[in-house]
Amino acid sequence: MERSKMNLPKGADTLCFDKDEFMKEDFDVDHFVSDCRKCVQLEELRGDLELYYKLLKIAMVQLINKDYADFFNLSTNLVGMDKALNELSVPLGQLQEVLSLRSSVSEGIRAVDEQMCKQEDIRKKKVIVEQIVESHPDGLKIMYANKLLEFVPHHCRLLREVTGGAISSRYCDAQTHPEGLGGLTACWNNEEFTRVSAFLPGPESSG
Repeated sequence: MERSKMNLPKGADTLCFDKDEFMKEDFDVDHFVSDCRKCVQLEELRGDLELYYKLLKIAMVQLINKDYADFFNLSTNLVGMDKALNELSVPLGQLQEVLSLRSSVSEGIRAVDEQMCKQEDIRKKKVIVEQIVESHPDGLKIMYANKLLEFVPHHCRLLREVTGGAISSRYCDAQTHPEGLGGLTACWNNEEFTRVSAFLPGPESSG
């Protein structure tokens, strides 16, 4: 019996492949997988192949019961089908490995791109800051002064707690003091800060 004349079970209409492909003399596993991969994922292809393989087993039993002589002809073709399925397992496994590797490489490329974007953003900001510093030399001093004004209220609150209120909030609250940074200088020169020295370690005890 020629393979091209063999009538195979129809199978479900949802199968992702043409069952007659298996009966062609020039059947090629790689070409078969490649064609199926254009329409479905590997998992679906494997599932359809297993489903059709089970259908072939059922058809085989039916043929045995119907005509024992034809069983030998069918068994020969089923051996070929089993071989084709076994041959498919290797390229399917290889394709899965390639897809997994491609996914890992893609994630690596995406992570590198993100890092490069961050570095480029930092570089641009650095250039802008350098340009500002070069064009406004006093700008950096103003920035540090503003940061100092933000820090002093918290620092003075701690001093008031340590000194039991020896320092008045009128001089320490830099954010509300009308003299701003100049007020800080007055605060440090004021005699009220002299009283803090009793609570702070002297130069001789700093070692």
